[in-house]
Amino acid sequence: MKFDTQSFTSNLQSIYENSRMTVQEDCYDTPEVQQYIYQRWVQEKQALLERSGWTAEQKKQFTLSHLSSVVDYAYENIPFYCEFYKAVGYEIGGIRSFADFRSLPVLNKGILRNIKIEDFMPRNLSKDAPGVFWSSTSGSSGVALPILSNLDSVSNNALNYYRMFQQLAGAEFTPDRWIYNIHHIRSWTSSMMGDYPTFTLNDIADSEEFVQHLEQLRPIILNLLPSYLPILEPYSERIAALGLKAIVTNSEASSRHEREYYSKLFRTNVLDEYSSEEVGIIALECPYRHYHPDFDQVYVELETVADSREAKLASIYCTDFLCRTMPFIRYDHGDIVSIGGDDDFKCQCGRHGRTIERVEGRKDDCLRTIGGHYVPTAIVTNTLDSYFNASQHVESFRLIQKRDIKNFDFLYTGSNSLLVDNLVASFAVELKRILKMEVNVKAVWSDLLPATASYKRKKIICEK
Repeated sequence: MKFDTQSFTSNLQSIYENSRMTVQEDCYDTPEVQQYIYQRWVQEKQALLERSGWTAEQKKQFTLSHLSSVVDYAYENIPFYCEFYKAVGYEIGGIRSFADFRSLPVLNKGILRNIKIEDFMPRNLSKDAPGVFWSSTSGSSGVALPILSNLDSVSNNALNYYRMFQQLAGAEFTPDRWIYNIHHIRSWTSSMMGDYPTFTLNDIADSEEFVQHLEQLRPIILNLLPSYLPILEPYSERIAALGLKAIVTNSEASSRHEREYYSKLFRTNVLDEYSSEEVGIIALECPYRHYHPDFDQVYVELETVADSREAKLASIYCTDFLCRTMPFIRYDHGDIVSIGGDDDFKCQCGRHGRTIERVEGRKDDCLRTIGGHYVPTAIVTNTLDSYFNASQHVESFRLIQKRDIKNFDFLYTGSNSLLVDNLVASFAVELKRILKMEVNVKAVWSDLLPATASYKRKKIICEK
C-alpha cells in the first residue's frame, strides 16, 4: 500500500509537532530491516500463531533446547558469562534439565552496573560494528542500561509484536489498517514495506486534535501509556465509535479495575502488555484477565516468594534465549507478580500453563507494614482506582507512604473539595484493612503532581 501523506498530520498542528520527534528505536527502522521482517512475517506467521496454543509439554521440549544453546553460547563468547558461570563450575553441555538451568546464578541490574559493556557482548563483535543497534532501558529503577541488538534480535522482537496485534485483531488485522502508538519508543517498525503502518505520537498535546486524527486514520489497535486513558475519557463515545479491536497499555503500572473501567467506557478490550527493553514482551493480558508469558522467545521463571490466601507472589526471572548480541539470562527485573494456574491450566483464550494474575510492581515500591512485611503496589492501586477513577473531583493522584509508615499523603489534582476529603477518609478505612495497621491519610491538593525520577506514571511511592 501507499501512505496517504495527508493522513500523517491532516493540518493538525499538535499532531505534526509531536510526530516529528525521534523515538528510541528509529535507528533500525530502515527499508532493509522492514523487508527482512516482512519476509519473516510471511514465512513464520502461521507457526508463530500456532505456538501460542501449545501445551505445557510442547513448550518444555522447545524451551529446554534453546536454553541450553544460549547458555553454551554465552559461556563461550561473552567474557562476563564465562566468568559468571565458571565460578559455579559450569561446563559446556551442562544444561540437560530445567533443574540444571535453575542452578545458574541470577543476573540483576546491580551486577550489570558494575561490569564494562565490552564484557557483556561477544568478544568478536565491535560495539561500532555495522548492523548492530543500540538502545537503553528507561532508567526508571535508577540507572539506564545500554542494550545491543542485531537484525535477528530486532526482527524477533518485532514479530512478537505483530503476532500480538494479529491475535488481538484477528481477521481485521490487514495490511492496510493502522496501528496507533503513543510513546517515546516503538518496539516494531513503522511499517513492513508500506503494509501494517504504525503512526507514532510522542505525546497528546491537544486531545481534540488527537481524537480527530484517530477518526481520520481509524486504527485497528491503539497502543499507549495508561496515564493517557483519563485524558481520553471525555471523548469516550467518539473513541468507542472507531471500532478499535483493542487498546494496549504498557510501561506504567495500571490496575485491573482501571483497565476494566476503560474497557466498558471505550467498548473495547483495554489490555496490559508486560514487557521490558531488556527482553521484549514478557506476557500479554488476555480478555479473560490472565497474563500469559510468551514462551518462544523469552523463558519466564516464576520464583515464589510468598504464598497466602490473598495471593501467591513470585519474583520473575527472564531469559531471552534467541538473542546472541547481548542475551539476558536468568535476569531479575526486580518485579513482584501474583501467579495462578499450573502447567495443566487451560485458559478460555486457548493458552496453556501458569499465568501471571497481576504485575504487582517493583519490590522497592511495595508499601511497608509493621513487622517488616510489605503489600504489593497492585493491590493498593486497584483499591485507589476503585475509589478515585470515576470521581469528577479527582483528575490525577498519587499515594505516598512517608518514612513514618503509618502516615500517607494523598496528592491529587482537580477540585479542592470537601467531597474529596470525605472520599479519602473512606479510602483510609480500606487501606487500614489492607495493611492491617492504623493509618493516617492526609489529602493534599496540588495544581500539578511533582515529576518522578523517570517519565513513568507512579500512583504509589514508598519513601521508607
